[in-house]
Amino acid sequence: MNKFVELPLVEPLYRTYHHGLITACLKTNPSIRNWFLSNTLILTCNRKFLSGYTSPQIRIENYSLNNPLFETTWIPMQFLNGYINRVIRNAIDAGYYVYFSGVDDYYVDGKSWYKERHFSHDGAICGYNQSDKTYCIYAYDSNWLYQKFWTPQKSFNKGRKAMFKKGVYGHLCAIKPRQDKVEFSVETALKGIADYLDSNLVKYPENGEGDVRGIVVHEYIAKYVEKMFDGSIPYERMDRRVFRLIWEHKKVMLERISNIEKILNLSDEISSKYKSLVTEADTIRMLYASHHMKRRDSVLPIIKKKLLSLMDKEKELLTLLLDEAGKGV
Repeated sequence: MNKFVELPLVEPLYRTYHHGLITACLKTNPSIRNWFLSNTLILTCNRKFLSGYTSPQIRIENYSLNNPLFETTWIPMQFLNGYINRVIRNAIDAGYYVYFSGVDDYYVDGKSWYKERHFSHDGAICGYNQSDKTYCIYAYDSNWLYQKFWTPQKSFNKGRKAMFKKGVYGHLCAIKPRQDKVEFSVETALKGIADYLDSNLVKYPENGEGDVRGIVVHEYIAKYVEKMFDGSIPYERMDRRVFRLIWEHKKVMLERISNIEKILNLSDEISSKYKSLVTEADTIRMLYASHHMKRRDSVLPIIKKKLLSLMDKEKELLTLLLDEAGKGV
């Protein structure tokens, strides 16, 4: 029986949420990154924040653990009785990363809400050490950095059992990349970009139902910032993750554009100009983060203005890319 195992991690495409694991576990098959570059580019959010909810729940469509390019086995913890830790080690020994849900952060030493707030949360386990009875966790730590850290197995189990007592039974998901060779698909990426641009307030009005998709999400996030400014969304309830995901979306879009230009033998004019959008998105992210650290309502109108300008510039460049790609195909 192994005493120590730590599975390797790589930089994920998106690390705003714990589903970052899906591209952080690609060490054994980095080509799967091409699938995500081709297929994960649609921003989504909800409209519930317009009527009382405090988060726009911004996401990237198709970026989830449910993907046919991975071997996945979902296991409800409710039925594992005393074998949960053995199952986790068995999975890691076989090269599987273990995603978990339904564990109270309050008890997990080093995790985001440790000793601060009771919160049923998720994360991943990518290693264990039986000598000191610890797990290598990949999740947001107590400094709100998404990275790996070691925590006592007993604290993980305490968080799990605390949720059990409340009738909340989480899951384990053993996940490992398959070995299929995946190529970047220009056609799929271009169709996705066209779909992303086919989005406005007429198609997704404020009084509509369901999620909002595409570039218009920026306008909805601007409305979210407005509601923070007028106080209808309390400062204490602001979603700190919103602008990190927008920045990551621009970083990944830049990589996607560069791939399209190279494969179609286009000039790098569009990707060169798009780099400034990545920089601007990072500036907006940092302004928002500074407001979270120390309240400055005066920065919110600046964030809104910069965000809407970013959207307009992106629309212009992506429309040009579609035109140029059409000539190059």
